[in-house]
Amino acid sequence: MRSARDWGIGDITSMRGWLDILNYAGLTVLNILPINEIQPGGNCPYTALSGFAIDPIYIDPAAAEELAEAPEAMSLLSSGAFYSRLERIRAAETIHYDEIRALKHEVLWRIYTAFRANHMERGTESSRAFSDFCKKNAYWLDDYALFRRIKDNSSWVSWTQWAPDLSGRNPEALDRVRSENILQIDYFKYMQWLVQRQWDKARARASELGISLYGDLPFMVNGESADVWARQGEFDLGLSIGAPPDPLTPEGQNWGMPACRWDEAEKNGFEWWRLKLKRAAELYDIYRIDHMVGFFRTWVIPEHGGAKPHFDIQGEKNQEDRGRRFVTALTSASSMLAIGEDLGLIPAYVRKVLAETGVPGYKVMRWEKYWEKKKKDYIDTADYPAVSLATTSTHDTEPLAVWWHSAGAEERTLFWKMVSRGADPRPGAEKPPPFLTALPVILEKLVKSGSRIVILPFPDLFGLKDRINTHNTVGPHNWSFRPDTPLEDFRARHGGVLGRLARWIREAK
Repeated sequence: MRSARDWGIGDITSMRGWLDILNYAGLTVLNILPINEIQPGGNCPYTALSGFAIDPIYIDPAAAEELAEAPEAMSLLSSGAFYSRLERIRAAETIHYDEIRALKHEVLWRIYTAFRANHMERGTESSRAFSDFCKKNAYWLDDYALFRRIKDNSSWVSWTQWAPDLSGRNPEALDRVRSENILQIDYFKYMQWLVQRQWDKARARASELGISLYGDLPFMVNGESADVWARQGEFDLGLSIGAPPDPLTPEGQNWGMPACRWDEAEKNGFEWWRLKLKRAAELYDIYRIDHMVGFFRTWVIPEHGGAKPHFDIQGEKNQEDRGRRFVTALTSASSMLAIGEDLGLIPAYVRKVLAETGVPGYKVMRWEKYWEKKKKDYIDTADYPAVSLATTSTHDTEPLAVWWHSAGAEERTLFWKMVSRGADPRPGAEKPPPFLTALPVILEKLVKSGSRIVILPFPDLFGLKDRINTHNTVGPHNWSFRPDTPLEDFRARHGGVLGRLARWIREAK
């Protein structure tokens, strides 16, 4: 969510401004991809250091209330050398994660040390508020902050290679690390307090505008995460999760994250996920259950030995029952609306369970066809069930513009036949027009679908070919897209698009 004043990546203050843009367009849901903290050198939010901690990269240092009390931070911000570095990453076309993170930490550390001297050492009201936050969130914050400090102390080697008393979480050893590193451990907690305070203001603004925040809860975390280190019995480091072969990836996918030991996780009633929901409720109004089918059956790839990739549970009834127990546990643990990402090769029992539990699934226009019929026409969006989420694409697929040009003439004609049905009775109207001419018709058709929730991916809204992520690949080409128009100029430049959206939404109600 680019702004002219951000630090090369959208921040929480910028999000508040974008909420006003959404409101102008009549939009009432903001879908946010995962914002969990990412490890150095990484850029994929689906393999995070924590299932709870938000990446400090999204903090707006200039909005930190304690900045005015931190002369060293103020001096750094006003220095010419610092400003030159800031301008360079602001001007970059893509997101330079490590550089942005380093720049922010230079300032945030100075703000924190000033807060420690001005408040924590004096026991002020602000210090008590920070302490209250730490106590309230101790169920995840303590392990996270300790893990982050040990990672820094060990030059980021795998926690499995730490001294046995640390990797094995010997209580006396952990207490020793805490006492010797309290300054740095509290810094990581302070970052999360800053995030929460800035987020609370953004969420309050969203509430004022009647906008719901739709968060994304990744299926799993990095093996090098505080969660796996703290809950070693619930994860199997010898198995990596992924996806079985399908038409898009005939070789299958290996995501490089540890598998869950579901039998162990179920002994405590899926506690880790219930706690993640507790945390998510402080951030979002709606949550996306990533990789829904994985809770029913997980595709696992042995890291060693000759065993072949396989599903971790056999038998459709066993798979259905496990998934039902999981979905029931989640939906009963939170009043937030759950939406299940049910895309790909999905067994019929998954959608059966979603229907039973009232959890909406996804309807991606280009994949909604009468697959069982000889003539595989597209399903009219008006016929999508109300309890569903309709969209043009996802962050893992090519944008609509790319698909349109690669689909082939016959496929485009079939798609356009559904989109334009009844819109233009003139002879020849069934022939697809150029993409940018077709795009407004496609978007209006989607907005007026039968689904109660419609998501418009940013690239598709403007017919861009920029891709958010190419699944099964890693590298700087992923998760680095930034729109070319900042927040401050957006309404002036794209007022026509926003106005059309508002009109379609009014007509659809």
